[in-house]
Amino acid sequence: MNNFLTSVYNKIIKQSKKKFFFDNFLIPDSTWLRLEVFQLNLIIILWYMNTSKVEKKKMESIILYFLKDLEYLLRESGEADSRIPKKTRALVENFYGRLSVYSESFIKLVNKEKCDLEKRLKLNFNSSKIDYSKLEKYTKKNVLYFSKLKKDDFINMSFDFVE
Repeated sequence: MNNFLTSVYNKIIKQSKKKFFFDNFLIPDSTWLRLEVFQLNLIIILWYMNTSKVEKKKMESIILYFLKDLEYLLRESGEADSRIPKKTRALVENFYGRLSVYSESFIKLVNKEKCDLEKRLKLNFNSSKIDYSKLEKYTKKNVLYFSKLKKDDFINMSFDFVE
């Protein structure tokens, strides 16, 4: 992965580790919910890259890097080597499902149509402790921010997430 894509990926990681997800949105601090936060931020970036016509090759590179990270996460969490391909496949299928559903919701949001974003967040995060209205507000702010972001600002790394 080139320097630009590594920088984008690292920016997503940095954003996903911010304390407000766990302190303000009340997301329980577990490996799987941290992964869920990361996936949400990654999907926002991938959605932006797709809608702004950033080269598909760049999107594919970020996804491949993420898939390698998933395998590493499973190894780090103590998963047996024989189970890693099956678990990875399940996580990848879930990710692509989320990518499709969230992207659909983001398009509706930008087009000012009714979208079921909070319902999707509840389904994917699956925790009664989370303040979903704050998580939905965060997601909407970022989708709207990225929907107006100029492609050159993205390419030049002149962007950040809205908190």
